Amino acid sequence: MMKNKTLNALILRHGDRMLRQAGWPDSIDMAPVAPETVPGWLAACGSLRGAEILALTEQLCQPLTYGRAALLLASARRLAGTPARLHLFPAQEYLHPERLSECQKIHLPYAQEWLMAAECDDLLAFLKASLAQIAEIVRQDAKCIVAALVPSDPPRLMDRRFGDWRLLAEEYDHDNWLDEAETDRLDQVLDAILVRGARFCPVLLSLVNEREENIEGADVITDLLRFPGEPARRWLDRRVLRDVVKEARAVRTPV
Repeated sequence: MMKNKTLNALILRHGDRMLRQAGWPDSIDMAPVAPETVPGWLAACGSLRGAEILALTEQLCQPLTYGRAALLLASARRLAGTPARLHLFPAQEYLHPERLSECQKIHLPYAQEWLMAAECDDLLAFLKASLAQIAEIVRQDAKCIVAALVPSDPPRLMDRRFGDWRLLAEEYDHDNWLDEAETDRLDQVLDAILVRGARFCPVLLSLVNEREENIEGADVITDLLRFPGEPARRWLDRRVLRDVVKEARAVRTPV
């Protein structure tokens, strides 16, 4: 269940980056299909003018053989300079799509004014295939992103004893605080998770009085990137630790 705003922001940013890398213009972006039930399922939304359709088709045709590319480019060129607009939007008529490809709608109204039906269908299928490939990559990568944001089993990262006190650090089911506007940080987190296997799960610091078996100080470290094999000194937030110690001292100090 995608209750974490940061998770949603990461998945959407990943989808938008994939669009840009494939050659889709900034006027097209991704929207979640049903984040509460299928996190990672995205569909493109926006519209393109005739000239933009041609520029996009030229970009997407680069890996194709000449014959296939020539047919698609000929159709796109006939749209350039016309009032034609390509419309992309998520499907709305069902709540639980069975296949991700069913989530994407793509229309070119009044296409028969410039293209034969077969030409229009071929161009639309080609553009939709590009979107489907991107959406499927994001769907698969979303599993890694989700896993990096939820507690491991077991969740404990650190257990240090100091006399009658024990300092514990455990991955914790808590929201981070990134949002869609923090694109540089989102990019950093995405690359760390997808390329280096980083964790981005909040960490709960607790200071336990062993003699009285009480937790007398606790706080959460959020927006924390941790890499496999890193020692605690590399990720432990000293500011949060000081707050935990301060809270415990306040408990022990009579008012």
